[in-house]
Amino acid sequence: MKILSPLDAIEEVEQLAAAGADEFYCGLLEEEWYEKYPVISINRRPAGKGHFRRFADLEEAVAASHALHRKVFFTVNEHYYTQEQLPLVMKYIDGALHAGVDALIITDYGLMAYLRDKKYQMPFHMSTGGTVFNWRTAQFYKELGAERITLPRHLTIREIQSIVSTLPSMETTLFIMNSRCVNVDGFCTFHHGLARKEIFPMFRNACMLTYHVEAVAINEAGESEMVSHNSPVVQRQKIWETVHVDDHPCGACALYEFSRMGITSLKIVGRGNTLERKIEDVTFLNTLRSYVKEKPAKKSFREKARRLYNETYHRTCRLHMCYYPSVMMD
Repeated sequence: MKILSPLDAIEEVEQLAAAGADEFYCGLLEEEWYEKYPVISINRRPAGKGHFRRFADLEEAVAASHALHRKVFFTVNEHYYTQEQLPLVMKYIDGALHAGVDALIITDYGLMAYLRDKKYQMPFHMSTGGTVFNWRTAQFYKELGAERITLPRHLTIREIQSIVSTLPSMETTLFIMNSRCVNVDGFCTFHHGLARKEIFPMFRNACMLTYHVEAVAINEAGESEMVSHNSPVVQRQKIWETVHVDDHPCGACALYEFSRMGITSLKIVGRGNTLERKIEDVTFLNTLRSYVKEKPAKKSFREKARRLYNETYHRTCRLHMCYYPSVMMD
């Protein structure tokens, strides 16, 4: 398993690599884009921190990463782009390729098909916005040319295992740290900040408003039945309705299972985070990755992961902040 770290500046490369990062992902936003499209980013990050600002800087960061044998992936992962935006999107893609990036992270499968038709010789990674819920979706993206898929944050360990075992040749990335969201990325319109304080004083984002949750499953007889309100999925959803998404959510306990599945990489969310925070996250995961290679018993690994989380972030493990809460039930 590789550790996929966010990267925002040239100066971060060496320290993050030394902490244990094996791969980097990054974005770039120039004034030309923001002036034309002030609301819609090219890579699902608004103007401000979290971006390279010049292709010259990106090229330098890629060169520094390659010197340390680290790959760099470039985000062009808005849900879709209009026909009007396409020339500017292609300018970004061509600039990234000239800078030497190793792959593009894409959500818009129309764009992916366009690049394939234009004979672009560049690996594509399907972003989490592609909503890969099952192996058939993964197979569809593979046929479009995707080399790797980023699985949605809400999938269970069992669902992840099903996809990975069915398509063992497909590279996979899983979220493991930060920005746990109750909603599905591929369905999110990112209307953040629209829940005005004078109307909804308890919520910063409209998607954090409370709503009623019911889950239905299909039993062995093919009949639908309600999922127990005590199930981990339902309970997690109810709690997450009112909890901020960035309070150090973590899925590190599941490294025990992921190491046996053959997962390609573990993604740390954090474009725009401080370098100190990035190093802290990478070091935390790298320590646990080293330990799981020693093949400890599952209980021993879980105990070490929770202890290290507490020591690193000064928090105890919490069900509603766990990416893969089933690990807290066994």
